[in-house]
Amino acid sequence: MNRKTLILGGVLIVLIALAYLYQGPLREWQNNLGKPKNFFTKIDTSKINKMEIISAGQTVTLAKQDDILTGSGIAKWKYNNSKDFYADPVAMAEILSSLDRAGQEDLELVSNNSERKNEFELDDSGLNVKIYLNDKTVADFIIGAQSGDYSGSYVSVLESPAVYLAKADLRGAFTPEEWRDLTIFSSAKEKINKIRFQYPNREFTVELKEGKWSGVLPEKFAVDEAKIGKIAQIMANLAAVEIPEQNFTGTGLEKHLIIIEATGEAIDNILMIGDKRDDLYYAKRGQSDNIYLINKADRDELDKWIWQLK
Repeated sequence: MNRKTLILGGVLIVLIALAYLYQGPLREWQNNLGKPKNFFTKIDTSKINKMEIISAGQTVTLAKQDDILTGSGIAKWKYNNSKDFYADPVAMAEILSSLDRAGQEDLELVSNNSERKNEFELDDSGLNVKIYLNDKTVADFIIGAQSGDYSGSYVSVLESPAVYLAKADLRGAFTPEEWRDLTIFSSAKEKINKIRFQYPNREFTVELKEGKWSGVLPEKFAVDEAKIGKIAQIMANLAAVEIPEQNFTGTGLEKHLIIIEATGEAIDNILMIGDKRDDLYYAKRGQSDNIYLINKADRDELDKWIWQLK
């Protein structure tokens, strides 16, 4: 191979390398030139173990409980260091999904004037969100108003005058109607095989034997399958309408007005129902001090005499 051929080959290699640089790293650098740095990209949602959401002087703290899982095997999040309240798993899934989406899209610089932050609700009306990994802050930002099409949210960081548009509805995700999980029971109805009814003036028990429900205490009596099926469904899967102030005064729960216990394979669901508040009734699980409000229809379905089950 002569010298001229070697030179031409070298030139060709250099041209190929320059073309690669232009089409690859250099083009990517040019495309990213001037784009704001997306601080959401450093958030690995699978490793977050705590969040704080501060709004109007109130702080909601969500702490991941890896050792406590939902029925689908997803870790629960403890709400405000409470004894037994956890965040709604649907709300938490939406929060984590919105953070992922925000990190996958470029941030759009909307303003670089700190005096305009209030136009985007990035002042005292915004949400200050702090994301932690092993007690170390990995993100600290403000969520303002939703975009006009509700598909994005305006965001900023405290020390910066810049306002960005994130391509995810963070505002909607971080402002659920209720943070706490309204689920009272979540069990398999078909695994319930015994239900005990206790009231101030009566008590009786029904059991499922050989595929058929019947009364066993205080005497044997016939049971309508459809009627007991509705009760078993409530005792297997019951959700509150809302969560009231956690104060037993005035709830009537200490009167033991209604106590229903549904048991079976790995199930021991005890429900206590107290007094009425408007059109709702105070209720709690037997194993917990959490106070809920359930609807009148569910309460009435559980308030039975033996003759009503026949």
